[in-house]
Amino acid sequence: MKKLKIIHTVYGDASGGRWQAMLNTFDALASKGHEGVLVYGEENKNLKSENYPKFCLNSSGFYDLLAAVKLALWLRTYRPDVVIAHSGRAVYLFKNAIFFARIKCPVIAMNHSHNVKRTLRADGFIHITPYVGQCVAVAAKKKSIDLTKKPQAIISNLIHLPESQPSFSEMLSEPVVLGIMTRLVEYKGTHLAISAVQQLKQQGYKVKLLIAGEGEQKATLIQQVKDLNLENEVKFLGWIGGEDKRKFYNDINIALVPTMNDTQPLAILDAFAWGKPVVASDHISVQQIIRQGENGLMAKCGDITDLVDNLTFFIEHPEQICKIARSGYQDAENEYQFCRVADKLNNFLYSVLN
Repeated sequence: MKKLKIIHTVYGDASGGRWQAMLNTFDALASKGHEGVLVYGEENKNLKSENYPKFCLNSSGFYDLLAAVKLALWLRTYRPDVVIAHSGRAVYLFKNAIFFARIKCPVIAMNHSHNVKRTLRADGFIHITPYVGQCVAVAAKKKSIDLTKKPQAIISNLIHLPESQPSFSEMLSEPVVLGIMTRLVEYKGTHLAISAVQQLKQQGYKVKLLIAGEGEQKATLIQQVKDLNLENEVKFLGWIGGEDKRKFYNDINIALVPTMNDTQPLAILDAFAWGKPVVASDHISVQQIIRQGENGLMAKCGDITDLVDNLTFFIEHPEQICKIARSGYQDAENEYQFCRVADKLNNFLYSVLN
């Protein structure tokens, strides 16, 4: 099959998981032999992009026609086969630029939030969860847009499996080690995890919480730990990767994902890949991944007591940990790992172009 020239683009702040998701998509399609280039604005120029071909072009907003004209001139030289846009602003910019360039090139929107209305101009869609697809359908209906003429596919974000398969131990450490890996912002629910540790301690359980991540809420969370006298139970690790990430997953017994607002929590997929049981909220994004009692447990969103009850279930029934962790790992192998997602992306793009 023909090697494709693919533009991967995002405009607007992509400092969360959106940027990494774009790089992962680039890598997945590059593994299939396709050429790629990143296109982004000044707001993202300091994000990780070394070793990636790139073109930085500033755009002031959705209706920046000067930026669209500049981009059109570059497009007439580069001649891409397809554009994968990871934000609404990117969809607008490239649709306008392709019009000015007078070239034929489909723009595929890959939505990373449930606010999808700005991406409806795209020529096709990659939905990272079924619910994102529902959001697009609802938004399109309100705008009287016929989606039957726009190809769509449900293709998850991807994860990398560790080199060795997890051991799936039924033994819990003492204290039981809980782990949360996330951006430290309020909607991720780390404060709920800290409060859950306090309640577990009051109930006589010996637990420890490892928090991996950075963010604007960190100082508030550190103060919360001090106020609750949990300095011996809670440890902040900062951002971790490589060997530190391996150690984190080797050390924890249970992964916590108490998110209150998300699209597809990658922390759940990561925990699956490392063979760790997950206790998460029942936010709609989590419901796209977890099947209650089969590959994880869900607590009512924002409900500390229910979060504690689900953690207590695992602590009191360690035999369930192995069963549920194995199911999650199987999902990681079958649905979310790099090579599976790369195949789906590759097949979808060829179907669009053919």
